Amino acid sequence: DSLILEKSQNWSSQKMDHILICCVCLGDNSEDADEIIQCDNCGITVHEGCYGVDGESDSIMSSASENSTEPWFCDACKCGVTPSCELCPNQDGIFKETDAGRWVHIVCALYVPGVAFGDIDKLRPVTLTEMNYSKYGAKECSFCEDPRFARTGVCISCDAGMCRAYFHVTCAQKEGLLSEAAAEEDIADPFFAYCKQHADRLDRKWKRKNYLALQSYCKMSLQEREKQLSPEAQARINARLQQYRAKAELARTTRPQAWVPREKLPRPLTSSASAIRKLMRKAELMGISTDIFPVDTSDTSSSVDGRRKHKQPALTADFVNYYLERNMRMIQIQENMAEQKNIKDKLENEQEKLHVEYNKLCESLEELQNMNGKLRNEGQGIWALLGRIIGQKLNIPAILRAPKERKPSKKEGGTQKTSVLPAILYRQVMNCGICKKNHDQHLLLLCDTCKLHYHLGCLDPPLTRMPRKTKNSYWQCSECDQAGSSDMEADIAMETLPDGTKRSRRQIKEPVKFVPQDVPPEPKKIPIRNT
Repeated sequence: DSLILEKSQNWSSQKMDHILICCVCLGDNSEDADEIIQCDNCGITVHEGCYGVDGESDSIMSSASENSTEPWFCDACKCGVTPSCELCPNQDGIFKETDAGRWVHIVCALYVPGVAFGDIDKLRPVTLTEMNYSKYGAKECSFCEDPRFARTGVCISCDAGMCRAYFHVTCAQKEGLLSEAAAEEDIADPFFAYCKQHADRLDRKWKRKNYLALQSYCKMSLQEREKQLSPEAQARINARLQQYRAKAELARTTRPQAWVPREKLPRPLTSSASAIRKLMRKAELMGISTDIFPVDTSDTSSSVDGRRKHKQPALTADFVNYYLERNMRMIQIQENMAEQKNIKDKLENEQEKLHVEYNKLCESLEELQNMNGKLRNEGQGIWALLGRIIGQKLNIPAILRAPKERKPSKKEGGTQKTSVLPAILYRQVMNCGICKKNHDQHLLLLCDTCKLHYHLGCLDPPLTRMPRKTKNSYWQCSECDQAGSSDMEADIAMETLPDGTKRSRRQIKEPVKFVPQDVPPEPKKIPIRNT
């Protein structure tokens, strides 16, 4: 009987050793340097090298003996969570934690381009920040049975040249499409995948078989282990698991914060499998059937004709800061402009009042000067009468002499009219001949013909600067600049300027009026002489 029991135990152990399959590479070869170990909580099996075990356990299965080995747990069981992969919608398999506290399949992290590891030997923590976020939900998986999860996570492409097949890593693992280069081959990226059309049929067949065997064994091993383990062994495993979870909780609170990029990286909500499951659960609790809503399986990045659709660009943090600072500066500038405008209006009102007072003072000054002229003339007459009475010519005192005449400059009009105003009051405030306003005195331009002043902006067309005046040329407004009608194309005429000088002026002939060819011109009327 003892021999039969020993043979049955050896046979069962050989059978168990035979069905131990790694959930990463789907290999069943277990060696001393790279053994296949099993989690004592969830029953998942994996190679030590495929999972990055750092030598904390040397056993294949802690349940093989009650006292010989130390229990071993995967990272998800140590943290006490039911993880959801960020890169695919499947919930089976073994997971690794990211630096941001998320979870991904170790096989997804190995095969998705752009995913990095903090420690390559231990394969942790997983870093997703180096991967372009536009890959989330960009392609549709061709193997997903539920179309609602076909655009979740990140899909990889077939490595066979120009093949356009896309699929999730775990979906390809189910079909046996994942491949790995041999250890002796020196390749930068040894992980590659093929679609069903380009994959090796025999390789795909045995990997598919191993995957199905792995799923069935994981379900059966949990039930069998619960029956085989004694209460003391189960208590020892649970106590050790609680220690690992307390240690993991302490490490989570004390670990440094993960690096986060400055720019906000937008990601569609429909690209997260966990978000879709929560929304489906919410719809189920609310009594809403999700089957009535159509699933959009069209490619959002391309149209029917193959051209890419336009996508709104995301706003960077630098642009947002610049935009907000620009708005603040614009508000300050507008407030400053409003304040300056109020000051300008007050100064214009004061200027108008000063102009009125100035005109009144000019009028009163002119009246006083007229009265002074009359008194001067009377004094000169009395002085001449005294000279005739005495019988000799008397010198006129300075108070009775007439003031010297002041010739105005050419810029002030060049007129010969004498002015009795003092030099400081000679320059009067001029009004524009078009807008009739007296603002912007420095932009008033004098017409040498009509002697009116015009603002540069009021002219038609407006001028940007003062015209240059020389001895042989002068400026006149558009109203005065009318071409003379003459039979000659150009007539040279001598014109006398106000200052007495003669200048030559070229008079341009008016343009000939258009006469249609089909309409005969009117005949000239011949005058008839009366006989």
